[in-house]
Amino acid sequence: MREFVYKIIIFFIVTFFLYHSTIGYTIYKFQNKIYSSIDKKAVENFKDKIRIEIKNSLKKDKILKDEDALLLRNLIDKLSFEIKSAN
Repeated sequence: MREFVYKIIIFFIVTFFLYHSTIGYTIYKFQNKIYSSIDKKAVENFKDKIRIEIKNSLKKDKILKDEDALLLRNLIDKLSFEIKSAN
């Protein structure tokens, strides 16, 4: 019985270290990539790029193409109809 318990303990310890040296390490690398890509500096850069693009689009005479404007109008009409019919 004592040998069985020792074998089980050894098996779990070896399995634990194998997991962390293979799968656990790759998961850790992916976590670090995700966390590093969402840092505050990157978010601020993204916000600045969006602001610049909005400013540039406001300088144009027409922001949307006629086809896009028609699609947006149809979408807004459909949404407003569904909202009114929900009451």
